Amino acid sequence: MRVSLRVLSLTAFAAVAACRQAPAPSNAAATDVAAAQTPNDRLLLAAAEVALPPAGLNVADLPEPGSQGAQLLGRYCAQCHSLPTPTAHSATDWPGVARRMWLRMDWLPASLGVKAPTLAERFTILDYLTTNGLKVSGSNLPAGRGREEFSLICSRCHALPDPRVHSPDDWPTVFSRMERNMERMKVAGPTSEQASDLLMYLQRVSARPRHT
Repeated sequence: MRVSLRVLSLTAFAAVAACRQAPAPSNAAATDVAAAQTPNDRLLLAAAEVALPPAGLNVADLPEPGSQGAQLLGRYCAQCHSLPTPTAHSATDWPGVARRMWLRMDWLPASLGVKAPTLAERFTILDYLTTNGLKVSGSNLPAGRGREEFSLICSRCHALPDPRVHSPDDWPTVFSRMERNMERMKVAGPTSEQASDLLMYLQRVSARPRHT
């Protein structure tokens, strides 16, 4: 099974790279290629296209950019794709995500020159990601219009964030970015009414003072 997954992953990696470098095929050629692909081929190619984080993040944008964890994240993760924000996943989810990335790095051919982190560096990276990961909400979310939409829609891609991780003024920008991510990943997004209720709920709840 490990060999099969390795072959499939490398096939998808090579296919995506070739598609990006080669000139666009004619309509007839594109139809022939699409017809020759199995459902698994199409799934792998689609996953390869949407699995990389969006562009634009630099080490300076990371939490504690001068820390060893941030520096190692920039050194290793930026070899293949743009840097992920630690808040892309919760502390519970990051170990599985990081392990999957390290397996992919181990599977890449040496000719690509991609360097994998040492075991000690992996522990440092993982500690950094979990410490700065998405702050997950508790089960006792405040009642109100938009609560159900928040629980239903935002959990389609990740653990529910604590509404207080962003200010009321910041939530519209964050929410717009999440909608674009859902569209890019072909995940069903909210209706306009759901989006309005969800955003108003997040702004209302995040404006409440934190009780200690």
